[in-house]
Amino acid sequence: MHHHKKTLQFLSLSGLQILPLWLLLVWLLFIIPLKLPNMGGSGLNLPQNIVSWAVMAGVVTTIWLTLPANRSLYLTVTARWLLLAIVMLFIPVMYTLPQWRDAALARWLGLMGGWVFYVSLLQYPLTRFGRHELFYGILTTATLQAFIALLQFVAPESVPMWLDYPHLNGRPYGVFQQVNVLASFIATGLALALMLFLLPSFTFARIRTERCRQYILGGLLVLFSLVLTWLQSRAGWLGAGTVCVLLLLLGWGQAKKQTLIAIALLACGITLAVILQLGGEVAHSGSNHARLIMLQDTLKMIGERPWLGWGYGGFEYSFQHYRLDLGLSTLGLGVVRHPHNEILLWWAEGGIIALAGMAILLFAGSRLAWRAWRQIRQHRSGESAALVIALLPLLLHTQTEYPFTLSTTHWAIFLLLLALLDHPLGAIAERTAIAPGAMACVSRVLPTLSTAVFFMACTGLFANLSLTTFERAQFSNVDPARRLMAFDTWVNTERWHYDQQTHALLTFNQTREPQLLSSYVNWAQHYLSRRVDKNVYATWLTIAQYQQDRTAHHRLQQEAQALFPDDPRFLADFVYQ
Repeated sequence: MHHHKKTLQFLSLSGLQILPLWLLLVWLLFIIPLKLPNMGGSGLNLPQNIVSWAVMAGVVTTIWLTLPANRSLYLTVTARWLLLAIVMLFIPVMYTLPQWRDAALARWLGLMGGWVFYVSLLQYPLTRFGRHELFYGILTTATLQAFIALLQFVAPESVPMWLDYPHLNGRPYGVFQQVNVLASFIATGLALALMLFLLPSFTFARIRTERCRQYILGGLLVLFSLVLTWLQSRAGWLGAGTVCVLLLLLGWGQAKKQTLIAIALLACGITLAVILQLGGEVAHSGSNHARLIMLQDTLKMIGERPWLGWGYGGFEYSFQHYRLDLGLSTLGLGVVRHPHNEILLWWAEGGIIALAGMAILLFAGSRLAWRAWRQIRQHRSGESAALVIALLPLLLHTQTEYPFTLSTTHWAIFLLLLALLDHPLGAIAERTAIAPGAMACVSRVLPTLSTAVFFMACTGLFANLSLTTFERAQFSNVDPARRLMAFDTWVNTERWHYDQQTHALLTFNQTREPQLLSSYVNWAQHYLSRRVDKNVYATWLTIAQYQQDRTAHHRLQQEAQALFPDDPRFLADFVYQ
């Protein structure tokens, strides 16, 4: 009977209304596991991230097109606080340097786009059965990543070639191509598995079906703890350890026997991992030292410019040149593009206004967590508190790295879980209803904008893959990339300009046309005002030598050698011809 009621609830989302849920499930189960060809990096350089933005835009479009015409728009208290924070975080965009404004605006638009996705999910009339489907969908995706990682540890030759998942230095990197990002994702799956295993509200009515569910979830607890132990990711361990302690405490108050079984299963996975000892020993001392230096120097930068900051979008340039003024190089750190702490990034770049915006974000999240905790005290289901805990692996990861920039999938799943948490907690009395006229305007504008973003992302995806082909072919044939980039006006612009200039140098080797070198110098001068790239420095130095420009050569050599003292390309003196 209970199962029959769930089926009726599911069918109540009839016709087009079920499209957003189906789109999310297809994305979780079939699209996320696909690794597309790429040249590495982060943000929109990774095609998987572009796909995630396309899916988010598609979900927003389908939600707003399928909402009833007379439906009111509700903003929860959390949504309103988050909007205030995002508006505050926009202010420093207006006074950053012109060469950094595009990067600053792109990051802020990512934040705003995430808010629109989250608020759109709040409007979606999702049934309890639909909520559970999404929980199991995320869990299935995490399970697939953990299972493939397990195969890469135990029998790497059995992993299908078409998956093409990286496996470097004995450690699987997953579809996210970074071991810590993979670990925080699996830690999120572990949190959901514990939630579904411990809380009585998820129990099936049929005894045989429930027993099967328990066996599967119990196996996943062993799998996740085993793989996380072998991955040796401190971000993963921090997230997994935190959620295990909190969820086991939560479960103890609701199902003591289940909690004891969960503890035994987790201990079994960890013990098995320690006994088998696959993956080797990973030394963290070098990265510990590097992150400590990043933290210290970022705090020094904040201390020098606490009010207005160093400029949105310019951390890569500002950090390296701040250290350069102190006589320090990139040795031991590499080129630092992020302080590995999201709060410090916004504070260092945007000053006190950005810090205030981040403080409002933290307040909104803390308030929501408190409401979830009060539900337990009122003897209700612990689902909301468990969802708060499930968000912690991703939140904690943002304080040690930049997972939302490396993986838009993480960003989307974080927002999805946040909406699933906020929707039942945001009581009707606490929501702000928007006037019908405003609702009609929003219902027209948002689908239009999100549809535009969807097509922009699709075009950007094809252009991204074309640029990857162009780069892997050593820039030999520019025409296919040029044709696609004619339709991509924003997503891959910086990368395209970089590739164009590299191709122009190869053309110069054949034509000896001096204008090509002058064009490269003009581009490099602008590029190095926002980036730190030793290859661009080296190429510009070679051009300055060829053009017999002693002044430019001396200036570039001094700066490049100070930044990269171990690179022999910056040791050669100027030669008169």
